[in-house]
Amino acid sequence: MKTFLTIILGFLCIYLYAYNWTLYGPSGVHANNILFGAGSHSYSVICTNTGICVNDCPCGGWNTYTLGLPVWEAAPHDTSHILLVAGNGSYSDGIYNFDIISHTFNIIQYCYIPTLIRLCTVNNLYYAGTRYNSLLYSTDGITWDTVPYFSDKACAALDYYEQHLVAIQENNLFATYFSSDSGQSWAQSLSNILLHDIAFHPSGLLYGVFTGFSNSSGLYLSADYGETWNIVQWSDQMNTVGFDVAGNIFAGWHSSTIESPGVAVYDTISQNFNFISEGLPNKNIHKFKINPLLSNATIFTCTDTGVYYCNDYLTNNTEIIATSGQIKIYPNVFNDNGFYVSVNSDAKACNVRLSLYDFSGRLLEQQEEKFDGNSIFIEHFNASDLKQGLYFLVVDIDNASQIFKLVKICARS
Repeated sequence: MKTFLTIILGFLCIYLYAYNWTLYGPSGVHANNILFGAGSHSYSVICTNTGICVNDCPCGGWNTYTLGLPVWEAAPHDTSHILLVAGNGSYSDGIYNFDIISHTFNIIQYCYIPTLIRLCTVNNLYYAGTRYNSLLYSTDGITWDTVPYFSDKACAALDYYEQHLVAIQENNLFATYFSSDSGQSWAQSLSNILLHDIAFHPSGLLYGVFTGFSNSSGLYLSADYGETWNIVQWSDQMNTVGFDVAGNIFAGWHSSTIESPGVAVYDTISQNFNFISEGLPNKNIHKFKINPLLSNATIFTCTDTGVYYCNDYLTNNTEIIATSGQIKIYPNVFNDNGFYVSVNSDAKACNVRLSLYDFSGRLLEQQEEKFDGNSIFIEHFNASDLKQGLYFLVVDIDNASQIFKLVKICARS
């Protein structure tokens, strides 16, 4: 149960820095969500309350395409199409296909008050949730059927990690369902938590948000893929949770009655929220996303007045002691033989953690060392099991972080 003191501490924000929040996309749009990497040109797609905005101008600018319905989420389909879910209680609600070339919307499947659309790469299935009556699936994004377990259940949010899928039903007291076999079978959570949003951390930990004003509102954590849940931090009006490529945990608030505190990074060591909202034009937060094409720690934030991004939330709080001259990665580009990482301690004893992530932000390998000053730390990463593609290496030296982009290529046979 929360105490009055806990509530006060949860919202006590002392802003020591002004953070650099930069507008991404058109100003003034109600941004419900954002998709990166759409189509053959890797367009960005902002989901708004009336349609979508796409950065498909030859000069890199944005065009607005009106559907007349709120769009909640978009998913990649093929080189010239995206899928999206739209509607909030009309006869036009459903799953739509948007043609990136002709700029036309086409209805694929009617469904009342859809909530999400997601391509799950562990089973190569598309999922679409609805607020009140079902969770749909499709093998091709065109023909849709109901997941049998959810024939009488709604789905407000869904996420996955490896073979683990978790779905929540926000309008039901026993609201969390999990699968440990890539969606073939489902079971109900043992915890009685009414969650509003969920997201898997790159480590496999699952975070959830209980929104609104109540004695149970706050940030929750499941260490067993949704089967049981425990409170992390009490807080009213929290709306969403997300992560950057380094695994930093972000919480966002939204309120129509009081001023929202905006965005905070959750410190797992001190177990406190470090607010980074200073400089953010709008503090009503809908979603956090990362752009996989960026190699640095950048968080994209969807708000009531547009999408904004920030990449100085680490440097404003911690002096970066690991400069590019102190860290060397070789070779980059690498092959099956892998690569080496060398860190010069610069005459200072420190703790070093190396974390390798794939393109989607999934943690693949982590190595930690503690060593004295006046020494060079060298570690080898074997890459024989890695596929060709883009990877991220996060180097943590004490409390400072740097992110490096790496590329693996496979030798031609």
